Amino acid sequence: MLLVLLLISSGCVVNIPGCGKRTLPFFKKASESLPSAPKSDMASPLPLTQPASTAKPASTPMASIHPSQGQMEISMAPESTAPKTVPPTATPTAVPEMEEFAYTLLENQKPALWTMNCDGSNPTRVSPAGASCYYPLWSPNGKSLAYLSDQGDSGKVNLFVIQKGDKKAVQLTSFDDLALPEASTLKAPLCWSPKSDKIAFIYHKQVWEVDIQTLSASSLYTPSDPSFSISHIDWAPYRENKSIAFFVQKGVQSFALWLVNPRLLDKLQLAEIPYPAQDLSWSSDARQVAYLFNSDEIYTASSETSIPQPMILNASPQLGPLIRFSPDEGNPSALLLLAKKDLSEKDYRVALVDKKSKDSTDAGSLKYLTEPGVTDALWAPDGKKIGYLQDGNLWVMNLDGSNKTEISIAGVQYPDWSRK
Repeated sequence: MLLVLLLISSGCVVNIPGCGKRTLPFFKKASESLPSAPKSDMASPLPLTQPASTAKPASTPMASIHPSQGQMEISMAPESTAPKTVPPTATPTAVPEMEEFAYTLLENQKPALWTMNCDGSNPTRVSPAGASCYYPLWSPNGKSLAYLSDQGDSGKVNLFVIQKGDKKAVQLTSFDDLALPEASTLKAPLCWSPKSDKIAFIYHKQVWEVDIQTLSASSLYTPSDPSFSISHIDWAPYRENKSIAFFVQKGVQSFALWLVNPRLLDKLQLAEIPYPAQDLSWSSDARQVAYLFNSDEIYTASSETSIPQPMILNASPQLGPLIRFSPDEGNPSALLLLAKKDLSEKDYRVALVDKKSKDSTDAGSLKYLTEPGVTDALWAPDGKKIGYLQDGNLWVMNLDGSNKTEISIAGVQYPDWSRK
């Protein structure tokens, strides 16, 4: 028996009766049978195992790998019966994008461009000292801010754009006679494309377009009569519907609502308006355009039908020069406006269309959300809140008029609310 064990341990070839010749393997030490550590391409590889020893080490090596640094650290910790854990490696946290207000403030009788967070924090002047800025307007993607300013070398008003969080402006046009609209106009005489890559604006009684990357500008629409003028421009919010809506003023009391397709240059007249037109707005689904005229009537028009439909007819004794469809695609018919409850009120309130007119004899109804004193109003980017200027202060509230919060008392003018 002793001889057989010696033969087995030596790995010799033996002749076993009934089985023939067999080679018996050597027995190896347990430490020698473990697979070797994988090769590493690090300059100084560290062993992941240590040779077996009869004595326990005073400490056990623990390896932690830092993905952000691409290297391995070995630390020595006393042995413990508790599970060993390695704290996670800290990684830089990206600063979250914020919704912001852009607005103007009078500085030495000149409107300067400012931005701030929607809770009123971090007010920042964007425009250079001494420059006048007008009608800031955020792009649909919330990354760019367009405005009119005389901050260029020529000192003439032109179209500029900056990126959110930046103060370096890019001048998009170089005109010597770009005119500003009347002071009573609350909306900018320009509008962004749905892709945030182009801006349409009014120049020389025409509708123009400029690409913010190439800076190439071209005319999209010229009235048939040189005495006609263009006002109140708005680009359809859907990419599939690339039409720009605008008013053509033919005289003091005669207006027309037109559409132009920037790519195909197709033109379409939607409505004749026998009274002074004051504002227009696309619905969020781009199915219709609402327009305000005669200070008390709002109609909607669509390229699908040639007959305008009444929305509000004398529901208020006087409507302000502002209407805005909600940007919420789930609520495309919600319309924000300024209105008076009765003629004794000197100023407007924020109101929503509560019930639309069904025909020419139905006035419809409004839901008033504020007290008088409102001079401007706008939707939050998601359509869930409303911002407004009252007695010179900027406020935000819910759609039912609740939770009114004062954001700023700094004399904000022409506020616009960006997406994140």
